[in-house]
Amino acid sequence: MLSREDREFFVTNGFLGPFRVYEPAEVKEMWRQVRLQVHDKSRACYPTTDINYDRHMDISILSRHISHPALVERLQGLIGPDVFCWRSEFFPKYPGDAGTEWHQVETYAYGSGIPSLVPTVRREKTPTELTIWTAFTDVPRESGPLKFMPGSHRKWLFDEKRKLERFDGLSSNGGFFGYHFDELKLDPNLELDESQAAVMEMEAGQAVIFTARCMHGSLPNTSRRAMRLGIATRYVPTDVKIFPDQTRFSEHGNEFDLRDWGAVLVAGRDDYEYNRVRTHNAREEPFITQPRVENVVTARICAGGDQWAAG
Repeated sequence: MLSREDREFFVTNGFLGPFRVYEPAEVKEMWRQVRLQVHDKSRACYPTTDINYDRHMDISILSRHISHPALVERLQGLIGPDVFCWRSEFFPKYPGDAGTEWHQVETYAYGSGIPSLVPTVRREKTPTELTIWTAFTDVPRESGPLKFMPGSHRKWLFDEKRKLERFDGLSSNGGFFGYHFDELKLDPNLELDESQAAVMEMEAGQAVIFTARCMHGSLPNTSRRAMRLGIATRYVPTDVKIFPDQTRFSEHGNEFDLRDWGAVLVAGRDDYEYNRVRTHNAREEPFITQPRVENVVTARICAGGDQWAAG
């Protein structure tokens, strides 16, 4: 499990890593297999969309990846013993692609203004969502690694509920799949000190865990040939409502029908039953649920308050 020092680092900074999940040769072979399967969307949740959300539902390697012990033990140490995976997505960055703008979210309401996540409990110094970004290729500085602004999860500098107009194109001009996150700044004149950023250069098979409340973005890919690829898997405690009262959602210019979606219990148990749960992927393979580990987070419940307010 996480050491006390690891948890204190996360509480202070909003991210933790990189840490090793797979050996380089292993993840290279995984990516070779995923690359062969990703174009077949016949069993995907959203077969008609441009964005590869939730391919852990139909690609076996990713079905197993989302509950890898190296991921789950860190998740449980930060948000508690009972954990859902609610989304996965690919993040490629090709040679010449610009860096992604700084952004900060929690309920994933950007674009539509409708939250995808609704927390029902707030715990001091404990996030209500976590992302694990796993490198499937090497990520040296020149290929566009992630960057974080340490400690920025303690204060809102962006309004994620503000609706955004979508522009044509993807990431060539610093936007994020059709959105400019600069438009969400509470202070449009906000300038961030880039020298304070933590840049996540990573080896293939390493990962970083962070709360999306921590401001993050990426550097440009200035290499001539190297594509950078990461798989982001997103998690919440089981007391969070996911897509409440929604049968579909709109994002990045796509319409997503939730008919085949379901949360995956990667650790512990679901005592709340707020959410639809998938126990098997589209190939009828069972998802893996890691054992419940008691007392991995001992945090005071914040009645109606912000979980980071106490610092």
